[in-house]
Amino acid sequence: MWDWLVKHHRHVIVLLILIAAFQLAYSDVFSKGPFVYPSKILFQSGAYVMTGIADGVNGMKNVWHDYVDLVNVKKENTALKSRIAMLQMEIQQMKDVDIRYNNILKILNLPLPHRNISYVTAMVIGRDVSSIFKSIMVNKGLHDGIKDGAGVISPSGVVGRVVKVSGHASEVLLLTDINSYIESIDETTRVRGIVNGMGMDRLKFMYILSSSRINEGDTLLTGGEDRVFPEGIVIGKVMNIRSNPAGWLFKDITVEPKIDINRLSYVMIITGENR
Repeated sequence: MWDWLVKHHRHVIVLLILIAAFQLAYSDVFSKGPFVYPSKILFQSGAYVMTGIADGVNGMKNVWHDYVDLVNVKKENTALKSRIAMLQMEIQQMKDVDIRYNNILKILNLPLPHRNISYVTAMVIGRDVSSIFKSIMVNKGLHDGIKDGAGVISPSGVVGRVVKVSGHASEVLLLTDINSYIESIDETTRVRGIVNGMGMDRLKFMYILSSSRINEGDTLLTGGEDRVFPEGIVIGKVMNIRSNPAGWLFKDITVEPKIDINRLSYVMIITGENR
């Protein structure tokens, strides 16, 4: 009923106007004689009816307009929520881009010991840090000038060396892997040895004679004699020197690596030295 009134409200208004015109036109006919009072009652009743119908039609029009406005508000609200979600996603993407940009800036602004080398910057695209192997995958390979056995570094220090190369990707054995061996030198005492991975984010400084002078807190650098890394790149810091029984030939030395393996995003693969 209400839908019909709303849909045909123009016709209803025209009908009411016609009824009003009819009453005005013929009111004089019934305004005299015995029809005076019935005509007044009829006229007043018609006025009430027309007023009620007109109010009802206008009320339904207002309700319909309010309903339409409500629907539009709901649509706008849904659209705004969707837009907010998209903006939040864009903000997160911008944060990621900013982090990568800052990482690249760090790589391009290396300390002096690294400036005598040429290298290719690569992004870490995969990790294998199981209890057996410690390695990462990067997105540069043979087509980028990468060779098997190449040294890999970061702005912080030594990362490892390339052990497998394909056209556009390489596998890097991390220095913490038990199969990793790096020729090293103590920055302070100039004692030389081999740094070997222990597989648990720790290293050991091997073949250091018991009579050699070395201290906790000393920094270990690449020695440059293995032809993998140039001399002077940071490997890590001496954490602990355990005393061995008399007669033992070598010291037992634990080293903390300089790099944080879990935070590596970009690395530099050494392609040559600038003499």
